[in-house]
Amino acid sequence: MAKIRKLKSPQQSRTQKLVLSITFFLSAALGVAYVIELNNHTDKFLVASRDLPAGSAITDSDAQVAELNLGTSANQYLPMGELPKGGYLLGPVRAGQLIPRSMLANAVIDERVPVVVKSAMGLPMGLVSGASVDVWVAPLTDDKVLAEPYVLVLGAEVSQLISSDEIFASESQAVELWVPIDAVGPVLSAIALEHRISLILRPTLADG
Repeated sequence: MAKIRKLKSPQQSRTQKLVLSITFFLSAALGVAYVIELNNHTDKFLVASRDLPAGSAITDSDAQVAELNLGTSANQYLPMGELPKGGYLLGPVRAGQLIPRSMLANAVIDERVPVVVKSAMGLPMGLVSGASVDVWVAPLTDDKVLAEPYVLVLGAEVSQLISSDEIFASESQAVELWVPIDAVGPVLSAIALEHRISLILRPTLADG
């Protein structure tokens, strides 16, 4: 004997659809709330307390703590309490910037050394620690005439600006630069021969 299938009333169909719609809406709302809650928290990260040039050692006094919500990029930066002892920076970090893990090394691998120069044309605006400059030289001939200038060092990095004493305020400000080892001799020779050295600022990624 064939079974008789009982048809649902229109009212039952509407009720079931309403229940399904409400269930779907609640599930979606709970899912969104869970994702927001999962990502809505802050952690403590280290930021540079001053401009730090590449190749410099970094200690606790060079960093301060900032509480931030970095989301999925949090693992790219150094959290509080994980600054390695004897660590060095592979690139410049400006004051207030987060310290990327990729910038840290446990040994100096940068074959550069610091030299101090003075720019004959004055210092460019915006020159700070970590900035990149080209070192130009205008040779002084035996007749005390300036010859055609040329580039002595490309992409030297500013380590620090050295403040002048008030007595020597009229003199141009000295700048400590990180230069390749091979460039030390030519730079010192240019200084000894009283050639005119000028620093030309060039943009870097850290300037952004």
